[in-house]
Amino acid sequence: MTYKTRMAAALALMAIPAVAQAEPGDSAGRIGAYNDAVISVMKAKLPLAGRADRFETIVKAYYDMPGIAALVAGPAWASASAADKAAAIQALTRHSAVSLARNFTSYSGEKFLVDPKVIERGPDRVVKVTIGTDTLFYRMRQSAGQWKIVDVISSGVSNLALQRADLASTIQKGGLSAMAKRLGQLDAVK
Repeated sequence: MTYKTRMAAALALMAIPAVAQAEPGDSAGRIGAYNDAVISVMKAKLPLAGRADRFETIVKAYYDMPGIAALVAGPAWASASAADKAAAIQALTRHSAVSLARNFTSYSGEKFLVDPKVIERGPDRVVKVTIGTDTLFYRMRQSAGQWKIVDVISSGVSNLALQRADLASTIQKGGLSAMAKRLGQLDAVK
């Protein structure tokens, strides 16, 4: 191949629009890695308790659980003790893991398609994922230098808003320790 031919080929390749590939450090790339981790658990064919344990590690890696706990707790977060905050974060982390274990039971060839077009909303990024006929929107925010999930929206409903509504009276009556206790009761895995 002559120099002119190589240059012409290089110029032709530069004229073709590049498909945006998600990088592991960006929000869409993080969701792609998260989806891979979810599929890995689904393929493992573990009982509920085993799936919940594996999902707990994933939740800790991909979700901003301290931020989520503060948002779920609302105003009660500001006056809570460090011990109550830690217990609330742990309980909500386990609750998220158990919920994932109940929703993602086994693998049947599902494809998790991440839309590379990320929506920017102030400091947040929203990543769209299609699973069969379902669409999920992951709202993400920078935490400790990484994009972390702060909310999942399905069928127009915010999981964060549901959790806050479900736990509001419990928190109002007994604070974060009551929230942690209630979530522990809901998430007892046999």
